[in-house]
Amino acid sequence: MAKADDRLDHQIAMRVSEEDIARIDALAARIPIATRNAIARAALRFGLELLEADPTRIIEEPPPKRGGRRNR
Repeated sequence: MAKADDRLDHQIAMRVSEEDIARIDALAARIPIATRNAIARAALRFGLELLEADPTRIIEEPPPKRGGRRNR
């Protein structure tokens, strides 16, 4: 039986860059048993661990530029 932490009960939507998708796809090609979703979840978990250990890391990089529609 799955633990409560292992159940995928929630969903988030997020915008990512072409570079992010290319990196995920490159890993998916290297790890054929992992889906893009599994790779993104692993990256999220590893990234969260880094931020929990040192929250200041979030300000090390400038925020990405938003694409798409302009505000009217």
